[in-house]
Amino acid sequence: MSEAFAKRIWPDESAIGKRVSFGGPRAPFFTIVGVAEETRMTSMLGDNPLTIYVPLAQFLFGSAGGAVLVVRATTPPATTIATVRDLVTDMDKGIAVSRAGTMDAVINTALAEPLQLRFFLGLFAGLALLLGAVGVYGVVSYAVTRRRAEFGIRMALGAAPSRVLGHVVRTGMLPVASGAVAGILLSLGLSRLLRGFLYEVSPTDALSLLAAATVVLLAGIIAAFIPAWRAGSVSPVEALRSD
Repeated sequence: MSEAFAKRIWPDESAIGKRVSFGGPRAPFFTIVGVAEETRMTSMLGDNPLTIYVPLAQFLFGSAGGAVLVVRATTPPATTIATVRDLVTDMDKGIAVSRAGTMDAVINTALAEPLQLRFFLGLFAGLALLLGAVGVYGVVSYAVTRRRAEFGIRMALGAAPSRVLGHVVRTGMLPVASGAVAGILLSLGLSRLLRGFLYEVSPTDALSLLAAATVVLLAGIIAAFIPAWRAGSVSPVEALRSD
């Protein structure tokens, strides 16, 4: 059985030698003779299913209907596939070999649809980030324009330009920081839904969440810095004269 299955049934003891039964109350028992390393059986995404490996000779539930043969070779794929077909034909001419291909092709096919989905999700996320940055820039720029006289008075009374710049950036970053925190909490809440779209990445991966929040905060800082720079370079005389 698989490692996950063994840990689920016997978390604190070895599964070797234990007996299991599946398929109904009259189904036979099977003795566990080994614990196999986790393997992707049905999908490249999501959690690994709980798996039991049964020898074909002990398969008691009717015809298996087919089998999957995995071959590791150093020869070119075309040569290996042709050799395997010849060997199978020599063993039994009534057996048909279908869908022969390389493991790379199998993986690429399995990941094609999720990768397309991730591409569009990434595209939408980039557009959302761009729109958010433009929105922050517009709001902060509008606030700076309205408070131009106020900033001029502050600097006329001795406020340093860097202090005005920092004040404007902090004010513009408040909604951005709140949005980043809300996004992290929402991602944690939707972790079960996101698990099926991820490959070898946990939906609660701290590094990924930190990277996403950092990108959002950096975009907000850049968007707020431009109008903040203008606020810090306001001439007190010109601000009061224009007002």
